[in-house]
Amino acid sequence: MEDRVGTRADAARPGSATIRARIAQAGFRIGLIVVALAATALVTTALGAQLGPVLGSAIVGLAAAVALGLVIVILARLARSLADSAAIAGRLAAADVSTEGTGLAEFDALLARIAGLRTAYDDLAGQLAALRSAPETRIGAALAAGATIPMRLTDADGRLAWAAPAGTVLAGSGYGGRDEEALTGDGRRFRAEHVPVADGGRLTLLFDVTALTRREAELSERLYRIETALDTMPQGFLLYDAAYRLLAVNRRYHEIFRLPPGSIIEGMAPTEVLSRNAAAGAHPDRLPNGAFAEEDGAMRADSMSARIQRLADGRVVAIESHPLPCGGSASFYEDVTERWQSEARIAHMARHDALTDLPNRLLLRERIEGAITLARRNTGFAVLCLDLDNFKQVNDTLGHGVGDELLRAVTHRLRACLRDVDTVARLGGDEFAIIQACVESAAEAGTLARRIIEVVSAPYTLTHHAVTVGVSIGIALAPGDGLEPDRLMQCADVALYRAKADGRGIYRFFEAEMDARLQARRALELDLRAAFEAEAFDLHYQPIYDLTAERICGFEALLRWNHPLRGRVSPTEFVPLAEEIGLIVPLGEWVLRRACREAAGWPDDLKLAVNVSAAQFTSVGLITMVRDALAESHLPAHRLELEITEGVLLVNGNATVAILHGLRGLGTRIAMDDFGTGYSSLSYLRSFPFDKMKVDRCFTRDLMAEPGSGFIVRAVISLASSLGMITTAEGVETPEQLARLREEGCNEAQGYLFSPPVPASEVPALLETWNGGGRRAA
Repeated sequence: MEDRVGTRADAARPGSATIRARIAQAGFRIGLIVVALAATALVTTALGAQLGPVLGSAIVGLAAAVALGLVIVILARLARSLADSAAIAGRLAAADVSTEGTGLAEFDALLARIAGLRTAYDDLAGQLAALRSAPETRIGAALAAGATIPMRLTDADGRLAWAAPAGTVLAGSGYGGRDEEALTGDGRRFRAEHVPVADGGRLTLLFDVTALTRREAELSERLYRIETALDTMPQGFLLYDAAYRLLAVNRRYHEIFRLPPGSIIEGMAPTEVLSRNAAAGAHPDRLPNGAFAEEDGAMRADSMSARIQRLADGRVVAIESHPLPCGGSASFYEDVTERWQSEARIAHMARHDALTDLPNRLLLRERIEGAITLARRNTGFAVLCLDLDNFKQVNDTLGHGVGDELLRAVTHRLRACLRDVDTVARLGGDEFAIIQACVESAAEAGTLARRIIEVVSAPYTLTHHAVTVGVSIGIALAPGDGLEPDRLMQCADVALYRAKADGRGIYRFFEAEMDARLQARRALELDLRAAFEAEAFDLHYQPIYDLTAERICGFEALLRWNHPLRGRVSPTEFVPLAEEIGLIVPLGEWVLRRACREAAGWPDDLKLAVNVSAAQFTSVGLITMVRDALAESHLPAHRLELEITEGVLLVNGNATVAILHGLRGLGTRIAMDDFGTGYSSLSYLRSFPFDKMKVDRCFTRDLMAEPGSGFIVRAVISLASSLGMITTAEGVETPEQLARLREEGCNEAQGYLFSPPVPASEVPALLETWNGGGRRAA
């Protein structure tokens, strides 16, 4: 065995010697080549002068190239020998050689170790490959290579084992691994995440949360502002997400529904919120299911929905629900109780009378329209127009406060006369209207009218006065008289006009001929207004005869209207209409100015008498108007005599007396016209010293026929004489009447016995007849 090993070793040695010999031989040959090349360079340098620089350089270059070629050949041969030796060694190492087979114990042991090392190497390579492909290894390699996240690895005893390059940012910051966040010196903030490792150590990952913390702070501030705005807004607010779970609720919502704070919280479903509201009395008139259905429908609507909710305590809440583009809804709740009540009061005031709280014209018309709808189904009704008799006198004499109290008392009595289905309204002033529902015959309306007249006409005991008024009623029946509100009111008004004309304190049903008279009256009104605009009136003058001087002492101006189609219109027809429509004031001013201008051309001893209506005394400009008329015409004030009726003193007596004194202050004379035909009272004569008292024509006409008239005329003349007043008798038409007036002591007379009213152009001839021609009344 030892012999075989020794023989194998010996056999191996000549191979090794041969390799070393070849290497030495190759080195020797390369040395000879270098020496030859150096010698060539020296010779060329020595012979440089004879050869020249170009040829010398060429010889040296050629020698260098040859030397290089030889070196390459030698090295190539040497490399091939080494490669052959390496191949032989490789085959020997890869061969399955046993110690017994080779006989070379050392070499066999070497080969066995090489095989074991190869196996171990293969195992280690497989484990390394598996380790490199593990997620933990890959993550660790990525973290170590990236080094963008600061990392620190500490041992079990807390010593720093390793830190990523960025992990040094916390050096000196005081971070000891216990705090969750740390602030660096440059103002950055880091948050730590700790991961335990198997050996008891800990890997700490440090995240830069500076920007995140800033954004969180900004978001927190923004959320605080939003929450503050929600809690301070005057409306309640609910916000639901797409799944209809509550996202937000504010403080005002709890206050509106009187809920304890925190009763409504985030995450609640609408049913839960509604249940809390129902428990607090938010839906007193609805069942929970019905309320939820309404709420759910409003929240899920495609567009904004608005509704009103009444709470148990009477408050009113306005609700608006708005769908959100991302799903869900936002609802706003506002307590509109005060606004609702204000609007209700305004709506009530718009349809009711402020003094009596009765329906006004607007509401009356709506009620009539409703009754007409029922009348089309064969259910008739009646419209009654009422006008209080003598209310104006009560209002003017006792004051508007008493008048208002009286109107409220009348309202109370009217309501007592009606049923719940009937309606009473105030049209204005002392005018009322009634809708009597379910009227089958005219007799039912007549019964109600009689009861109203009886009840309203009973005496009233007011706070400080006891008064009595009457009432006149006009009745229109539907559907017989029409099925339009304006038509029915017009018919009832026409019937009322007829009732007042027939004596007051009665009622009249509308009749067809009444409408014809009404149309005629309205046509006359239009013509009257047109005549005033065109100044189509004229003045006629009736002489006033002085029974003592036996001559004309003045004229009374009388208004005349000659219509192109109607002919001469009687003053008794158009003057009351002018008073009714408010035209008498401007018309009276025109008469005064025109009469003063024409009288200024008469002889100076003639006076002018002009009638002044009660309506003119309600104008504060009456005194100014008289003064201006005198100034424009240059008529002396003492020649102007203003005639008023007793009714003038019934209109605000104290103010009227003041105006009369003002007129007297201008120098004019004041006469009381038609004494004894109105509300004759000696107190009127005591309140103001009139200059003249005129006896009405009705007493003069019956002077010779009825003894009573003679006694009245005698009493009036005697009264006037005792008070220092002149007496003028109107309507003297016969010599017998004139003679009787002379006997009673009358001072003046006027009438057709002397002359009818004549135009201003005929006044001179009339004066010539009575004053210049020696003519004397009988």
